[in-house]
Amino acid sequence: MKKALHALKALIRSFTPYQIIYLCSVVLITVIFTVFFPDLMLDDTSNTFVVVCSVIAVLANPVCELLISKQSNLNFFVDIFFIEIPEFIICLVNGWYAIAIVTLVFWIPIDVVSIVRWLRHKDEKREELTVVRRLTPKQDVLILAAILAFGFGVGYLISLIPGASESYLDAFSAGFGMANGILLLLRYNEQWYAWFITLIFYVALYVTGGAYIMLVTVAAMLVNTCYGYVKWLKYTKEREKEKAEGAVLRD
Repeated sequence: MKKALHALKALIRSFTPYQIIYLCSVVLITVIFTVFFPDLMLDDTSNTFVVVCSVIAVLANPVCELLISKQSNLNFFVDIFFIEIPEFIICLVNGWYAIAIVTLVFWIPIDVVSIVRWLRHKDEKREELTVVRRLTPKQDVLILAAILAFGFGVGYLISLIPGASESYLDAFSAGFGMANGILLLLRYNEQWYAWFITLIFYVALYVTGGAYIMLVTVAAMLVNTCYGYVKWLKYTKEREKEKAEGAVLRD
């Protein structure tokens, strides 16, 4: 218990002025939308529960993204309870069944597995960090081909379901999102590429579905995706350099 509290305090102290300003800005924009422009939040704001889920997801997504950029496994706890469950409800209401199914059978289980895996790969010098790495070009191509096959195949199947909306957008969002989840589970830097493309598809989905408040969180996450990618890339390069120097010394 003491060790967990110490780790939590260390995490809180690790937040930089940029990260604090980033989170405060997201909260402020969300409050402004909720109080002054409720009609821009969703096409239908009559369902209070859905509105609350939207606000929770908007606030939690940037927090989760920031924790990922900090290589902290706490991001998975935030993701399960404050993002996946609320967004599952939003997807059901809007008829985005591919994302809803993927959330239930993929995202929540993979978050649980990721917590365990990330705990096993702590940085030797800084325990609050999880070791991350990079894919090869060949692996990049194979993953992209798998995502495209998934998107077209599932998009067609989803289009056959009555009440389904934006089937191919839905399927490709789910496909790139799943790739992001798997790469994040395996601690690969390329998960940021998959997540960036996922966010682009989400923009199209939220606009067509009238879930305009979710654009706030997408904009915030696009900013943090670039920030996180740079941080992870810098870390992986430094680690590769340290390994190379260590190998030379051993020789």
